[in-house]
Amino acid sequence: MEKPELRKIMKYRYLVMSAGLLFAGNCMAENYEFTHRQIVASPINNTAPQLFLFNRKGQLIHYSDSYLQNILSIFRKKELLPNSEQLKNDLFNLLNKNIDFSAHDYTLFYTSIDEAIGPCEPCRQQDERIALLDAKFPKDKLSIHRITIINEVYTLKD
Repeated sequence: MEKPELRKIMKYRYLVMSAGLLFAGNCMAENYEFTHRQIVASPINNTAPQLFLFNRKGQLIHYSDSYLQNILSIFRKKELLPNSEQLKNDLFNLLNKNIDFSAHDYTLFYTSIDEAIGPCEPCRQQDERIALLDAKFPKDKLSIHRITIINEVYTLKD
C-alpha cells in the first residue's frame, strides 16, 4: 500500500475511534422514545421541554416544564423539591424502569419533541443548552437521558 492510502486509512480509523469515544462518554445514558399518545396517557406533563435533575442519592433537586436558559443554575440546588417523590414516581412509571443514580453526581432527564412532528423552538434551544452541559461536565459527573416525543405511525388494514 502506498503511504497516502495508509494515511487515509489511519485517519479514518482515528475519526471512527474518536466518534466512538464521544458517543460512549455517557454510556449509562439512554434515549427513550414515546408517541404523543403515550405521553398523554402517562403521569408526566404533556409538554416539552421538561427537565428532571437528580443528585447521586436519586433525589429530585430540579424540575421545570419550560425552556431554561440558565441551565447551570440548577446544579447549585441542594434541597429536595416539594412533591419530588411523586414527580420521580411519575417519571419512572413512564420509563417503566428504576434508575441507578449512584454512578454519577447528577442524572438529567429531559423531554423534547422530535422535529418530524413539527417545530418546537424551545426544544431546539434546550437541546443546545444540554449539548453545552454534556461538553462542560466530565462524563463521570453527569448522565443525560433524553426522552423524545415521536410521531406515531398508523397502518391501515384492508
